[in-house]
Amino acid sequence: MEDRRKGIMLVLIATTFWGLMGINSRILSNSGLSAMDIAFIRCSVAGVLFFIYMLIRKPEDLKSGIGAVVAGAVYGIICFVLGFMTYNVSVARVPISVATVLMFTNPIWVSIFGAVIFKDKMTKKKVAVIIMCILGCVCISDVISTGGNNLDVIGVAAGLINGITFAMQIVIPRFFEGKYSKDSILVYGFISSTIVLSFFADFSNIASAFTGVYSVRVIINAFAIAVLSTFIASTFYVKSTEYIETQVTSILVSLEPILGSVFAFIIFGETMSEIQLLGAFIVISAACILETDLDKVREKIGILRYKRNRY
Repeated sequence: MEDRRKGIMLVLIATTFWGLMGINSRILSNSGLSAMDIAFIRCSVAGVLFFIYMLIRKPEDLKSGIGAVVAGAVYGIICFVLGFMTYNVSVARVPISVATVLMFTNPIWVSIFGAVIFKDKMTKKKVAVIIMCILGCVCISDVISTGGNNLDVIGVAAGLINGITFAMQIVIPRFFEGKYSKDSILVYGFISSTIVLSFFADFSNIASAFTGVYSVRVIINAFAIAVLSTFIASTFYVKSTEYIETQVTSILVSLEPILGSVFAFIIFGETMSEIQLLGAFIVISAACILETDLDKVREKIGILRYKRNRY
């Protein structure tokens, strides 16, 4: 029970930090940093910290060979470079709550890629969940009530792409199962993405932001998004699976869009329309249904009914 509580606490801390990520990204964007600049800060700081962590805890995983470096490079460019960049673009153009929910479509993309690439069985439940997700995204983008007039196509598209890249964090390692550890792929992913982003980041702009009028605000939010929302959150999330089931972890992470919406309301006064709230509820429900073993739920309900009728 103590281990279970520890696992739940770890994933709740990770989820809270992820919920704050949109706030940090928006503030950094408003301070003059581009999506590439913010992504570079996240990857470089988190990469250095994770490399130090690996040197201390798992030095053997840093000697996995050139194959692990290549795997990490593919992982980093797709998941971190493209993922972080599209998230920053989405947060800058649409409400944080909308961007967060669009990112949370990742379990559905995992199911689709699993069926197409790895020939995973596409069950009726998965099909129903995908349909629910599509309906939820339509509601979140508020196309129905506005006729698309207020729809920021780039912001919504960036949010959906971010959801896909988030899903690839699970999909890509499956290609290398049994060959390289997830930690080695992750650390080389951070390093390679930092190198790639260094060609696009504006270092003079970053220096100006860190030394300008709002330097304290920039430093605090850069620390939060790189250390708390990237390094610590990712480490805690992975660590939590050692103590609790992955299904429980995934369901607890469903709190992220809710926390993101609450933080956005408190900090920026952002609100969602009724149709967008409905869409958020549908997407979160779809993700929870996907991660829930319905057969076990039915079995437990049957046992409870039997006990009630017996006594």
